[in-house]
Amino acid sequence: MRLDFKGKKITGVVSILPEKEYVFEDEVLNPDDVKAKRLKRIIGYGKRRRVKAETTMSDLILYGLHYMIDCGYISRDEIGAVIVSTLCPDYFLPQISSIIHGEMELPKDVYCLDIPQACSGYVMGLIHAFMLLEHMTDRKVILCTGEIFNRKSNMDEPKLDHPSFGGDIANISVIENTKEDLPIYTNVYNDGAYYDSLIIRYGGFRNPMTPEMINQMTSNCPCSGVEMDGSDVFNFAQREVPDAVFEVLKAAGKTKEDVDYYLFHQPNKFMLQKLADKLDVPYEKMPNDITETLGNSDSGTIPAVMTTDVADELMSRDNLCCIAGFGAGLTWTTVLMRLLPLSFCENINSNL
Repeated sequence: MRLDFKGKKITGVVSILPEKEYVFEDEVLNPDDVKAKRLKRIIGYGKRRRVKAETTMSDLILYGLHYMIDCGYISRDEIGAVIVSTLCPDYFLPQISSIIHGEMELPKDVYCLDIPQACSGYVMGLIHAFMLLEHMTDRKVILCTGEIFNRKSNMDEPKLDHPSFGGDIANISVIENTKEDLPIYTNVYNDGAYYDSLIIRYGGFRNPMTPEMINQMTSNCPCSGVEMDGSDVFNFAQREVPDAVFEVLKAAGKTKEDVDYYLFHQPNKFMLQKLADKLDVPYEKMPNDITETLGNSDSGTIPAVMTTDVADELMSRDNLCCIAGFGAGLTWTTVLMRLLPLSFCENINSNL
């Protein structure tokens, strides 16, 4: 599906980092094991963050929102919609967006929406924001993303045979209308025939958690046990993502050389490098180090790239950016848009 827009901009982005940082070698039983060393080289395991055992996604988001309000980045009255994309809800009900609404004492006519879209969550959230802004001319959308897959109930637990999945983070992006004639080109694709290529199989109504399973878990986060057919997902990304990128480039009348940055979801370093090779773009235009510095936070990796790797560039000048998410679903989606100089773009450290 093609969806194009005009006159929308990303005003700024904040990534909220947990207090605890640890490295690959701290987690695995034998970091010199051949398999462990291979995983570190290919996936890019390095540093990651971990929230405290009692911290939830809403805690991280609220920390960031209070920071943004204190800095004057946004005010409560400017917020017209709260979109949250995460696989780590505080509860089944209510949604995190409603929790944020209540805790921030936002006006009653604020639109609240949670979309558990995983790897494509940031880009899907942007597209939802653009659609809402078509009908909301005087207020802004805050898009909240990230995961806490790495949350542990026992910080002194034994080391693991292999690295766990994830890297904890939350991000908040502000999206609003602008009078500038900024065309935005997007596409969204799905192939549900391969839904089980990337799946959290247990915890829902089809496969409820048993007491025995819960007792054996090394994390008290219910969204544990990510199962992935690595070959399926890798081949899918290499096959589908480049075509989706070339589609929006063609619609915009642009070439791949015209793009300043390719801000892609970052499941691992190897996949990003192969996508850059497939698109024939230099690695410096497609940063690929987020798994090395912050881990794989699903919907949080794209804004993390913005606040970690290219913040100075995004705040100092215009940039034509191709933003792509791909993964669970299987879903892949792309946005091509010119980013005006952002008003803010930063990582903040929390005590969570």
